[in-house]
Amino acid sequence: MNTKNNSVAVVTLFLKKSKSLYHKISERIGHSNTNDCRNRRMVAVIECILNQNARDAGAATFPAISTSILDLCKKHDIGILQMPCPEIYALGFERERKPGQSIRDALDTPKGRQCCRKISVDIVDRIEIYTDHGYQILSILGGNPESPGCAVHVKDGRLLPHSGVFMKELEDELYKRSVKIPFIGMRDYDPELFAQDIQQLKSVFS
Repeated sequence: MNTKNNSVAVVTLFLKKSKSLYHKISERIGHSNTNDCRNRRMVAVIECILNQNARDAGAATFPAISTSILDLCKKHDIGILQMPCPEIYALGFERERKPGQSIRDALDTPKGRQCCRKISVDIVDRIEIYTDHGYQILSILGGNPESPGCAVHVKDGRLLPHSGVFMKELEDELYKRSVKIPFIGMRDYDPELFAQDIQQLKSVFS
């Protein structure tokens, strides 16, 4: 009886794993049971790109949404995965910190990094759910060069040390899991630089 039960359990487990493997392979080669018009392409963006109200006082460039990025995503049918603001998550909306301490310094503490790491784990978990089902995450869109949490400074495909604390933690988590996604900084504080970043994003989407 036990032998029979064990055999049934082994067969059941084999069938489950086979079904899961078949599903993943089918998704990766473009076959899917999802019979709709989705194109399976997405971009991960920091919260303030879609909600400038999340920015620190004096840092908002638009009334609400970075319409240039949103319009580009709409034009190329790119889905959007929004990431939470690490500054609000770690320090609260008012960016509470010690007198004289910068937001960057407040984030670059064991507690601040732990918060950024926690967000990063959650984000990469979500990314892997999509990529395991054949979706593409084309890029991770970070913030302005001076952003404490989300600045993006890239050289040879890797973020430099003075990139934002959250961006660095996110890159580390992606690296641990062998997930390769390019980072692009959206420098919306300067119209000319922002136009260059939009052009770069266009080339990624095309």
